[in-house]
Amino acid sequence: MTGRNQRKKAENTQSQNASPSKDDHSSTSTMEQGLMENERLLMTESLFKEWIITNFGELKDHVVAQCKETRNFEKRFDEILLRIDNLERSMSELMELKNTIQELREVCTGLNTRIVQAEEGISEMRHSLSGT
Repeated sequence: MTGRNQRKKAENTQSQNASPSKDDHSSTSTMEQGLMENERLLMTESLFKEWIITNFGELKDHVVAQCKETRNFEKRFDEILLRIDNLERSMSELMELKNTIQELREVCTGLNTRIVQAEEGISEMRHSLSGT
């Protein structure tokens, strides 16, 4: 059994020597992470610049299209405002017509009342003339 235990100890010693200590591993890992992050930042910035350059034309076209669309919306908005103004003017004219019709109705009612009174007066005169 002693030979067997000695072999296990030897294997454990070799595996411990092969792997770096925890302190060595963490410091190496931190340095590698820092370098990788710097690389990633540089790569990201580089890729972003490349994307801007390659897509500038597309972005410009999109902005131009948005401007045209905005102008079209402005024209349509102006047309709608003009229609609203015309409708308000028409409504105002309709209110004036309504008021005029109301005044004419009152005049007609007054005339009808006078006609009825005149007819009653004529009827009374006829009656008094025929009775004498």
